[in-house]
Amino acid sequence: MITLLMLFLCAGNVKAQEESWEEVEPDTVIDAAHDLILKLQPLLIGEVRLSYEKLRVAKVSNEYGIGYVYRAFLKEDGSYTALDGKRVNGVSIRMSQRHYTTKKQKAPFGFFHGPLFGYRFLVFEKDALGVTDASRSIGRLYQNSMDLSYQLGWQLLLDDHFTMEVAGSLGGRAKYARATGAEELLVDNIYGHHLMQDRDAIFSVVPLPQLKLSVGYSF
Repeated sequence: MITLLMLFLCAGNVKAQEESWEEVEPDTVIDAAHDLILKLQPLLIGEVRLSYEKLRVAKVSNEYGIGYVYRAFLKEDGSYTALDGKRVNGVSIRMSQRHYTTKKQKAPFGFFHGPLFGYRFLVFEKDALGVTDASRSIGRLYQNSMDLSYQLGWQLLLDDHFTMEVAGSLGGRAKYARATGAEELLVDNIYGHHLMQDRDAIFSVVPLPQLKLSVGYSF
């Protein structure tokens, strides 16, 4: 009698555990076949960037990216409508968190949203500020910038491993640019709303709308 009772209780526990697994599986189990994605952005202008996305839990991931910046833009003749591309050597870092909300697809696929942070350090080519007076000594232009945005997007699985992502973000960028003795040339060439300035440096902010197309490989 006691043996039958123990068997009955064990069977009940197993059934309850199976039902519990079935209830939580869609939202708590990570898709091990696609929990890591390596990505490139083929249409990115002036930069080559490699990034990877890693699932933290079933519906939340973190993405990290690092890039080499080879071209950046200054105002041409002080105009916001005419941007002049300059050669630079620079590095960019991007970090974001993504929350996936599509119920019919497992993360990291479907609709996502979340905050995005970025940092860039740029060293411009010599004479990037366009100094025409040979008697005037101007130092090389350096620029640090920090971005904070919020992004929305959709990520697709194209076949067993290849992925594509389309996303947009809106936020702002704070920039600190420095060139020894540049003075008014910083105002004329650095675009954005200028908050502070001295003889050698300027601090400005600018709105930052962005569109992104990425292709990747998941595993």
